[in-house]
Amino acid sequence: QIKEANKNGQVDYVEDAYSLVHREAENKLWPYLQENHIGFVPYFPLASGLLTGKYSLADADKFDQFTKEQFETIVSALKLVEKIAENHNASISQTILAWYIANPSISAVIPGARNASQVANNVATLNIDLTETEYQQIDTAFENF
Repeated sequence: QIKEANKNGQVDYVEDAYSLVHREAENKLWPYLQENHIGFVPYFPLASGLLTGKYSLADADKFDQFTKEQFETIVSALKLVEKIAENHNASISQTILAWYIANPSISAVIPGARNASQVANNVATLNIDLTETEYQQIDTAFENF
């Protein structure tokens, strides 16, 4: 569909589902976008709250799109993100959003917010500057998704 829409080279940005636990776009979509200088904006970057760190192994049944093993991997990876977040006096969700901002394949991040506090929390992400090592640690922790 994107190729068809871009026949005349007029597509500037594509918005599609993407998160650290739904990374299919990296292989299926991004090569075309990069080749054609089209920006990418993910939606559901926090995976409907899963990547905020508020869920534990006991909540696995709330995310039935993942196997038990996958959910355990996610919870474990978020513990690593939590350590990185602590280095920046940030929350897990802010650190995840900072990873998206640092990703050169992502043009903009539009996280959802239900109240003013969440908006302020999201904006504070701009104060986080992940090191290359931190970026790679997060990337590797979620590489199998």
